[in-house]
Amino acid sequence: MKRIILFVLLFLTPIILWAQDNIISNPEFDSGKTGWLMKKINPAAYTSVVNSDGLLSGPNYLAISITNGGSAEGDVIVYQSRPFEQGRIYQFSFMASASMEHPIHAMFMESSGDYTVIWSSPELVLTTTPQTFGPYTLNYYGSDQNYRVQFNLGGTSGVTVNLDAIVLTETDDPNHIRIEEKFHYRSHTFTETTLPYRLCIPDGYDPNQSYPLVLALHGSGECGTDNELPISVHRLATSWADSANQKNYPCFVVVPQCPTDGAWNDYDFNNRDSYRIFEVPISNEMTCVMDMLDSLIREFPVDENRLYVTGLSLGGYGTWDAIQRFPDKFACAIPMSGGGDSTQVQRIKHIPIWNFHGEVDNTVPVSESRKMIEALERQGLDCVYTHCNYGDCTGMSDAEVQAVTEGGARLLYTEWENKSHVMWAESYDYPYLFPWVFAQNKLNNPEPVRIDDNAAATVSSIQLRQNYPNPFNPVTTIEFSLSKPLEVKIELFNIQGQKVRDLCKGKRGAGLNQVTFDGAGLASGTYIYRITAGDFVSSKMMTLQK
Repeated sequence: MKRIILFVLLFLTPIILWAQDNIISNPEFDSGKTGWLMKKINPAAYTSVVNSDGLLSGPNYLAISITNGGSAEGDVIVYQSRPFEQGRIYQFSFMASASMEHPIHAMFMESSGDYTVIWSSPELVLTTTPQTFGPYTLNYYGSDQNYRVQFNLGGTSGVTVNLDAIVLTETDDPNHIRIEEKFHYRSHTFTETTLPYRLCIPDGYDPNQSYPLVLALHGSGECGTDNELPISVHRLATSWADSANQKNYPCFVVVPQCPTDGAWNDYDFNNRDSYRIFEVPISNEMTCVMDMLDSLIREFPVDENRLYVTGLSLGGYGTWDAIQRFPDKFACAIPMSGGGDSTQVQRIKHIPIWNFHGEVDNTVPVSESRKMIEALERQGLDCVYTHCNYGDCTGMSDAEVQAVTEGGARLLYTEWENKSHVMWAESYDYPYLFPWVFAQNKLNNPEPVRIDDNAAATVSSIQLRQNYPNPFNPVTTIEFSLSKPLEVKIELFNIQGQKVRDLCKGKRGAGLNQVTFDGAGLASGTYIYRITAGDFVSSKMMTLQK
């Protein structure tokens, strides 16, 4: 997988390197040791030695005698692996000569995987006269990881290359803001629930421009009250906020933190197949999150047609729950390692979804994602399986994935071969995900399915549905289903929890019931409507927008 890395490379005249941390300097050569690894590709051949005749700048230097250079410059390499940190300035220089004119490339590249090159010098030509190359400056904005500092020396036979005075230093970039520092500390209270959350403002924020918003729901390991864990682990939040992605897709990123004794939804993990959203009231935490979103929409220029929701593990369950309870709210969803109510997917078949899971997840069974995808397919949707498809992990080529995402695919499933529960870094950094997400707009989605028969009543005894339209001005419709006649009360509350009015009071018959609400006399804002029918109590939010 290619990582997205932003860097600035400047070719500078020689400068004095001071007040810096030396990552690589010359004591290896001076002590008679190389400190460097050397490799060759057949049939290349070389010998190496640390000489001590002071041919170059110091008492010792490294000489690599290449008897067979192979067919390419990468057939003989000299390298070290060193950690690179985000927001650091790296300065690199070296001295070199050769027994005859010979090309050399210096580069920084990944230490494993596909060995992606993040910087390469131009082709440099060595002569018999020692030359100093650099210093070169790299402003590194990628993620913290190991990279190779590598010289490519192959391609020519019968030449000796001499290396000396190799120096790599690092300093803090005073102009760099670490991704975590982009997230402002905030909290939101709704009724009796208070959630800390972090908010990232778009890079280059212009209050006169509207922006998408990404709601990111963390997993159980990040529950608490510190307001740190949800953005400090995994790539749930930081992937959307890093400078490379914000350059192409500036957006708000909202990351609430769930308390340890709470949940995004009250899913029964001991009886996964029995979960029904209409039999389990919305959790206090999800209610607070939805009110938080509405408050941010009032505070900032958020494009309500480009609200996106994603989550991993516990947050994956929360993502499915959010779109099933609020099918009019989000333009698309990216659940990871979670599951939902497969009996109610008709409510969300209009929403573009890209679902991710690990093939051998031993925390959340992969069947949780598969049953949701299967249920959506039974609704007539075509699913794109980018990787594994029930054991067949031949998958699609990058070109094919790019083609289907650019072609408007609306349901995608990525099941990573041999990956367990934690497969979120490669998922959020998957290069085709973000272009797909930010192409989604509610204005391009089909109308949500309005269930107007009594079939849903056989699923649970009572169902309270999301009002529609929502947001509304000033009239909206509330639907609820009963399996038998019951005394029903529906009350309306403001966001402070104060009762505004009764919307319905009296006995209602079995099947689908409707209540029309006219909010002409109320102020714009978020309201809660709550149904009480026997022992059943459930609440949902609506937005009056004048």
